[in-house]
Amino acid sequence: MTKWGARDIAYAGIIAALYAVLSIVFAPISFGVYQIRIAEALTVLPFLYPLAPYGLFAGCLVANIYGGNGVQDIIFGSLLTLLAGLLTRYASKLKPRMFAVMIAPLPPVIINAFGVALYLAEIFRMPYFTVVLMIGVGQLAACYLIGLPLLILLLARQFSPASADNV
Repeated sequence: MTKWGARDIAYAGIIAALYAVLSIVFAPISFGVYQIRIAEALTVLPFLYPLAPYGLFAGCLVANIYGGNGVQDIIFGSLLTLLAGLLTRYASKLKPRMFAVMIAPLPPVIINAFGVALYLAEIFRMPYFTVVLMIGVGQLAACYLIGLPLLILLLARQFSPASADNV
């Protein structure tokens, strides 16, 4: 069993706060069927930080309480974000490394497109696959256009909790 220190928990808390703040600040494009949730760019962070999925879960929970799409979104949206974060963390173990980096943003795209669409299609009374497409396009934008460059930048700077003291 891995023992987490105060620094690890602090990083998860910072990730949670960033996710919630970004979702709320960009609320007009963060909630609903037509969305590009900028905070989803942070879903690449489990690639570097083992506790990041839990920070993403907490941040998504807070954001979805604010978002107003109901209990389904609060519970299932947050759990889907946790699942996507755990899969992104698993992607960090894939080889070769460049393949792993390119795959890292994919779990949140797939999990949210198909998972979130299950209940948003019902809430907004729209066809499921239409909602999958709309959520998927927004996720691709957030995760690959913002998240992937963020991950590459952090890797290039060799930024990790272990080396944060040297930055």
